[in-house]
Amino acid sequence: MSSESLFEQIKSISQPPSEDIFTAIQAEKESITPLLIKEVEAFANDPHSVKNRGDDYIRHVVSLFLLANFRETKAYPHIIKLISLSGDTVVSLTGEVFTEALGRILASVYDGDLAPIKSVIENTNVNVWVRSAALESLVVLWKEDVIERTIIIDYLKELMEGKLERIPSYIWDNIGLIAYDVHPNGMENLLRIAINDKLIAPLVMDLKLLDDCIKTDIKSVLALKNKVIKGYIDSPKEELTWWLYPNENKKTLDKGIDYANVDVPIVDKEITPGERSAPMGWRSSTFTRATPKMGRNDPCHCGSGKKFKKCCGKV
Repeated sequence: MSSESLFEQIKSISQPPSEDIFTAIQAEKESITPLLIKEVEAFANDPHSVKNRGDDYIRHVVSLFLLANFRETKAYPHIIKLISLSGDTVVSLTGEVFTEALGRILASVYDGDLAPIKSVIENTNVNVWVRSAALESLVVLWKEDVIERTIIIDYLKELMEGKLERIPSYIWDNIGLIAYDVHPNGMENLLRIAINDKLIAPLVMDLKLLDDCIKTDIKSVLALKNKVIKGYIDSPKEELTWWLYPNENKKTLDKGIDYANVDVPIVDKEITPGERSAPMGWRSSTFTRATPKMGRNDPCHCGSGKKFKKCCGKV
């Protein structure tokens, strides 16, 4: 099958690409990459144009995951341009499937220049979840041995010292989570101030947890870095399964479910591919995080039954 034909096969959610299509695309990586880049570039230049292609159009999203899987650095500036858009534009046009993996996608296409990622994190006009995901990309780069821990520490300090607005948000919470993951040594005082100023949610990090973290041997924490977060995008088909094929391995929503051990998407009704905007209660059976990471689409820790983003994480 030609690259053009394969490119056509990833266009519609009504006929989602099969595993064989993804395999064939891998084999035609060199010839299909320019088409994927052109798709993402067009999306970044005129995001709302995808609305004119029908409700079942998905090629802009699939292309982002494929380019991340290919480690295509030429996609980096286009993705930065896309996620620098103000408001909820990116989230509304990708159905959140992109923002759920954005940190890992950014790290996968990273071209060696952190300045564009930092510009997104510090841009108050950008959706707070996109900014937080951009911050998460630094941890992915650290996991993949692309940047040193000191780069993350120094930047978190810069954020807490004034580059980040002093308003409670999930970005501040993520700073607490990341500090826990990489060990807070070197930024303890700034974290104490942030906690006392109620910028970081107590459920994420309080003074006791910070003190416990500081007492923990830094070598033992860093030894767990491969368990802290997922790395690069390695399998677009697996990444997109819950979105493209939502009724596979369907489970019934039940208040008694142990969310910490759920490794398939949870749905409470029969749905069509692409209908769901995000996975709820998603956990990977091959991934264990060292922190109490709360995803924006996870059930809220307060027990309300709502997603975190609609409850305690509402911004």
